[in-house]
Amino acid sequence: MTAPTAAAPVARTASPLTQSWVLALRAVTLLARDTAEISGAVIAPLVFFVGFYVPMRGVMEQRGVDYVQWLPPIVVLQSMLFVAMSSADAIAADVQQGMFNRFRTMPLGRLAPVVGRLGADLCRALVACGAAIGTAAAFGFRFEAGAGAAAGFVALAVAFALCLSVGCVALGLAVGNPEHTASAMLVPQLLLTMLSTGFTPVTGFPGWIRPFVRDQPVSQAADALRALASGGQTARPVLITAAWLVALLAVFAWLAGRTLGRVKGGPR
Repeated sequence: MTAPTAAAPVARTASPLTQSWVLALRAVTLLARDTAEISGAVIAPLVFFVGFYVPMRGVMEQRGVDYVQWLPPIVVLQSMLFVAMSSADAIAADVQQGMFNRFRTMPLGRLAPVVGRLGADLCRALVACGAAIGTAAAFGFRFEAGAGAAAGFVALAVAFALCLSVGCVALGLAVGNPEHTASAMLVPQLLLTMLSTGFTPVTGFPGWIRPFVRDQPVSQAADALRALASGGQTARPVLITAAWLVALLAVFAWLAGRTLGRVKGGPR
Protein backbone atom coordinates (compact mmCIF):
# COMPACT_ATOMS: atom_id res chain seq x y z
CA MET A 1 0.00 0.00 0.00
CA THR A 2 1.39 3.34 -1.03
CA ALA A 3 1.74 5.96 1.70
CA PRO A 4 -0.24 9.19 1.03
CA THR A 5 1.79 11.98 -0.46
CA ALA A 6 2.13 15.11 1.68
CA ALA A 7 0.42 18.16 0.20
CA ALA A 8 2.75 20.76 -1.25
CA PRO A 9 3.04 23.85 0.99
CA VAL A 10 0.97 26.77 -0.24
CA ALA A 11 2.87 30.01 -0.57
CA ARG A 12 1.33 32.74 1.56
CA THR A 13 1.30 36.28 0.29
CA ALA A 14 1.96 39.01 2.82
CA SER A 15 -0.81 41.52 3.39
CA PRO A 16 -0.62 44.90 1.59
CA LEU A 17 0.14 46.52 4.95
CA THR A 18 3.09 44.19 5.55
CA GLN A 19 4.35 44.74 2.00
CA SER A 20 4.18 48.50 2.45
CA TRP A 21 5.91 48.25 5.83
CA VAL A 22 8.78 46.20 4.38
CA LEU A 23 9.24 48.63 1.48
CA ALA A 24 9.07 51.57 3.88
CA LEU A 25 11.86 49.97 5.95
CA ARG A 26 13.88 49.56 2.75
CA ALA A 27 13.42 53.22 1.89
CA VAL A 28 14.22 54.37 5.43
CA THR A 29 17.35 52.18 5.48
CA LEU A 30 18.52 53.70 2.19
CA LEU A 31 17.76 57.17 3.58
CA ALA A 32 19.72 56.50 6.78
CA ARG A 33 22.74 55.44 4.72
CA ASP A 34 22.53 58.54 2.53
CA THR A 35 24.45 61.10 4.57
CA ALA A 36 23.91 63.76 1.91
CA GLU A 37 20.12 63.45 2.25
CA ILE A 38 20.22 63.57 6.05
CA SER A 39 22.67 66.48 6.05
CA GLY A 40 20.52 68.33 3.56
CA ALA A 41 17.41 67.84 5.68
CA VAL A 42 19.21 69.32 8.70
CA ILE A 43 21.40 72.00 7.14
CA ALA A 44 18.98 73.41 4.53
CA PRO A 45 16.59 74.93 7.13
CA LEU A 46 19.54 76.54 8.93
CA VAL A 47 20.91 78.11 5.74
CA PHE A 48 17.46 79.15 4.58
CA PHE A 49 16.52 80.75 7.92
CA VAL A 50 19.78 82.63 8.38
CA GLY A 51 19.82 83.69 4.72
CA PHE A 52 16.52 85.52 5.07
CA TYR A 53 16.38 86.43 8.76
CA VAL A 54 19.68 88.27 8.98
CA PRO A 55 19.21 90.69 6.05
CA MET A 56 15.43 91.20 6.37
CA ARG A 57 14.92 91.38 10.13
CA GLY A 58 15.55 95.12 10.39
CA VAL A 59 13.32 95.98 7.44
CA MET A 60 10.46 93.88 8.77
CA GLU A 61 10.74 95.27 12.29
CA GLN A 62 10.44 98.79 10.85
CA ARG A 63 7.11 97.62 9.36
CA GLY A 64 5.95 96.24 12.71
CA VAL A 65 6.54 92.56 11.87
CA ASP A 66 8.06 90.29 14.54
CA TYR A 67 10.18 88.47 11.98
CA VAL A 68 11.42 85.69 14.27
CA GLN A 69 7.79 84.56 14.58
CA TRP A 70 6.88 85.37 10.96
CA LEU A 71 9.65 83.56 9.09
CA PRO A 72 9.74 79.98 10.53
CA PRO A 73 6.52 78.71 8.84
CA ILE A 74 7.91 79.28 5.34
CA VAL A 75 11.24 77.74 6.37
CA VAL A 76 9.34 74.66 7.52
CA LEU A 77 7.24 74.56 4.34
CA GLN A 78 10.32 74.96 2.16
CA SER A 79 11.85 71.99 3.98
CA MET A 80 8.67 70.00 3.33
CA LEU A 81 8.89 70.88 -0.37
CA PHE A 82 12.43 69.53 -0.40
CA VAL A 83 11.14 66.29 1.15
CA ALA A 84 8.61 65.91 -1.67
CA MET A 85 11.22 66.72 -4.32
CA SER A 86 13.54 64.13 -2.81
CA SER A 87 10.73 61.59 -3.06
CA ALA A 88 10.35 62.26 -6.78
CA ASP A 89 14.08 61.77 -7.26
CA ALA A 90 14.04 58.47 -5.35
CA ILE A 91 11.07 57.07 -7.27
CA ALA A 92 12.54 58.17 -10.60
CA ALA A 93 15.85 56.52 -9.67
CA ASP A 94 14.02 53.27 -8.86
CA VAL A 95 12.32 53.37 -12.27
CA GLN A 96 15.57 54.19 -14.05
CA GLN A 97 17.54 51.46 -12.27
CA GLY A 98 14.93 48.78 -12.98
CA MET A 99 13.71 48.40 -9.41
CA PHE A 100 10.15 48.40 -10.64
CA ASN A 101 10.99 45.49 -12.94
CA ARG A 102 12.03 43.55 -9.84
CA PHE A 103 8.85 44.61 -8.06
CA ARG A 104 6.87 43.16 -10.96
CA THR A 105 8.35 39.69 -10.36
CA MET A 106 7.17 39.77 -6.74
CA PRO A 107 3.64 39.23 -5.39
CA LEU A 108 3.30 42.89 -4.46
CA GLY A 109 0.19 44.99 -4.21
CA ARG A 110 -0.15 47.79 -6.74
CA LEU A 111 0.28 50.60 -4.25
CA ALA A 112 2.84 48.99 -1.91
CA PRO A 113 5.92 50.72 -3.43
CA VAL A 114 4.22 54.11 -3.25
CA VAL A 115 3.03 53.64 0.34
CA GLY A 116 6.48 52.41 1.30
CA ARG A 117 8.01 55.52 -0.24
CA LEU A 118 5.65 57.74 1.75
CA GLY A 119 6.79 56.00 4.94
CA ALA A 120 10.34 57.15 4.29
CA ASP A 121 9.05 60.63 3.42
CA LEU A 122 7.32 60.77 6.80
CA CYS A 123 10.63 60.10 8.58
CA ARG A 124 12.50 62.67 6.49
CA ALA A 125 9.74 65.24 7.02
CA LEU A 126 9.93 64.81 10.81
CA VAL A 127 13.72 65.23 10.74
CA ALA A 128 13.51 68.33 8.53
CA CYS A 129 10.66 69.84 10.56
CA GLY A 130 12.59 69.30 13.79
CA ALA A 131 15.70 70.90 12.28
CA ALA A 132 13.73 73.93 11.05
CA ILE A 133 11.98 74.45 14.40
CA GLY A 134 15.25 73.97 16.30
CA THR A 135 17.01 76.54 14.11
CA ALA A 136 14.21 79.07 14.56
CA ALA A 137 14.10 78.44 18.32
CA ALA A 138 17.81 79.26 18.55
CA PHE A 139 16.98 82.74 17.18
CA GLY A 140 14.04 83.27 19.56
CA PHE A 141 11.06 81.59 17.90
CA ARG A 142 8.56 80.21 20.40
CA PHE A 143 5.25 78.33 20.33
CA GLU A 144 3.06 80.86 22.09
CA ALA A 145 -0.28 79.06 21.63
CA GLY A 146 0.40 76.00 23.79
CA ALA A 147 1.50 72.40 23.36
CA GLY A 148 -1.63 71.32 21.47
CA ALA A 149 -1.18 74.00 18.85
CA ALA A 150 2.50 73.10 18.59
CA ALA A 151 1.55 69.48 17.88
CA GLY A 152 -0.93 70.75 15.28
CA PHE A 153 1.88 72.82 13.73
CA VAL A 154 4.03 69.72 13.23
CA ALA A 155 1.10 67.58 12.05
CA LEU A 156 0.03 70.15 9.46
CA ALA A 157 3.59 70.56 8.18
CA VAL A 158 4.04 66.80 7.80
CA ALA A 159 0.63 66.47 6.11
CA PHE A 160 1.73 69.19 3.67
CA ALA A 161 4.89 67.21 2.87
CA LEU A 162 3.07 63.90 2.36
CA CYS A 163 0.42 65.49 0.16
CA LEU A 164 3.05 67.00 -2.12
CA SER A 165 5.02 63.74 -2.03
CA VAL A 166 2.10 61.93 -3.67
CA GLY A 167 2.22 64.43 -6.52
CA CYS A 168 5.98 64.14 -6.78
CA VAL A 169 5.72 60.35 -6.82
CA ALA A 170 3.44 60.67 -9.84
CA LEU A 171 5.99 62.95 -11.47
CA GLY A 172 8.88 60.59 -10.68
CA LEU A 173 6.99 57.63 -12.11
CA ALA A 174 6.10 59.53 -15.27
CA VAL A 175 9.57 60.98 -15.91
CA GLY A 176 11.73 58.08 -14.69
CA ASN A 177 14.86 60.21 -14.58
CA PRO A 178 16.05 62.02 -11.39
CA GLU A 179 17.74 64.82 -13.35
CA HIS A 180 14.57 65.60 -15.25
CA THR A 181 12.38 65.56 -12.13
CA ALA A 182 14.65 68.11 -10.44
CA SER A 183 14.40 70.40 -13.45
CA ALA A 184 10.62 70.02 -13.65
CA MET A 185 10.08 70.95 -9.98
CA LEU A 186 12.55 73.82 -9.66
CA VAL A 187 10.42 76.61 -11.12
CA PRO A 188 7.07 75.67 -9.47
CA GLN A 189 8.55 75.44 -5.98
CA LEU A 190 10.39 78.75 -6.41
CA LEU A 191 7.24 80.52 -7.61
CA LEU A 192 5.07 79.11 -4.83
CA THR A 193 7.52 80.04 -2.06
CA MET A 194 8.78 83.39 -3.28
CA LEU A 195 5.33 84.61 -4.34
CA SER A 196 3.79 83.85 -0.97
CA THR A 197 3.18 85.50 2.38
CA GLY A 198 5.95 83.38 3.86
CA PHE A 199 8.64 86.08 3.71
CA THR A 200 6.65 89.29 3.73
CA PRO A 201 3.01 90.31 4.29
CA VAL A 202 0.81 90.48 1.21
CA THR A 203 0.96 94.28 1.36
CA GLY A 204 4.59 94.05 0.27
CA PHE A 205 3.53 92.87 -3.22
CA PRO A 206 2.13 94.93 -6.11
CA GLY A 207 -1.64 95.14 -6.09
CA TRP A 208 -2.16 93.16 -9.30
CA ILE A 209 -0.55 90.01 -7.90
CA ARG A 210 -1.87 90.14 -4.33
CA PRO A 211 -4.91 87.85 -4.94
CA PHE A 212 -2.62 85.06 -6.14
CA VAL A 213 -0.09 85.64 -3.34
CA ARG A 214 -2.81 85.69 -0.67
CA ASP A 215 -4.83 82.66 -1.82
CA GLN A 216 -2.30 80.18 -3.15
CA PRO A 217 -1.75 77.05 -1.00
CA VAL A 218 1.74 77.87 0.34
CA SER A 219 0.51 81.24 1.64
CA GLN A 220 -2.52 79.61 3.23
CA ALA A 221 -0.34 76.94 4.86
CA ALA A 222 2.12 79.58 6.11
CA ASP A 223 -0.75 81.58 7.62
CA ALA A 224 -2.11 78.44 9.30
CA LEU A 225 1.28 77.50 10.77
CA ARG A 226 1.80 81.09 11.93
CA ALA A 227 -1.56 81.03 13.70
CA LEU A 228 -0.74 77.69 15.36
CA ALA A 229 2.61 79.05 16.53
CA SER A 230 1.62 82.53 17.66
CA GLY A 231 -2.07 82.20 18.48
CA GLY A 232 -4.96 84.32 17.28
CA GLN A 233 -7.56 83.28 14.67
CA THR A 234 -6.57 79.67 14.01
CA ALA A 235 -9.64 77.82 12.77
CA ARG A 236 -10.11 79.63 9.45
CA PRO A 237 -6.53 79.36 8.07
CA VAL A 238 -6.24 75.76 9.26
CA LEU A 239 -9.54 74.76 7.62
CA ILE A 240 -8.62 76.50 4.37
CA THR A 241 -5.26 74.75 4.35
CA ALA A 242 -6.91 71.41 5.08
CA ALA A 243 -9.29 71.98 2.16
CA TRP A 244 -6.36 72.76 -0.12
CA LEU A 245 -4.54 69.59 0.99
CA VAL A 246 -7.59 67.36 0.50
CA ALA A 247 -8.18 68.77 -2.99
CA LEU A 248 -4.51 68.45 -3.97
CA LEU A 249 -4.31 64.94 -2.54
CA ALA A 250 -7.32 63.83 -4.56
CA VAL A 251 -5.75 65.12 -7.79
CA PHE A 252 -2.27 63.79 -7.00
CA ALA A 253 -3.56 60.35 -5.95
CA TRP A 254 -5.51 60.08 -9.21
CA LEU A 255 -2.42 61.05 -11.21
CA ALA A 256 -0.21 58.64 -9.25
CA GLY A 257 -2.67 55.78 -9.81
CA ARG A 258 -2.82 56.39 -13.55
CA THR A 259 0.92 56.81 -13.85
CA LEU A 260 1.62 53.71 -11.77
CA GLY A 261 -0.47 51.65 -14.15
CA ARG A 262 1.44 52.92 -17.16
CA VAL A 263 5.00 52.88 -15.87
CA LYS A 264 7.11 50.24 -17.58
CA GLY A 265 7.69 47.34 -15.23
CA GLY A 266 5.37 48.69 -12.53
CA PRO A 267 3.62 46.36 -10.11
CA ARG A 268 0.64 44.56 -11.61
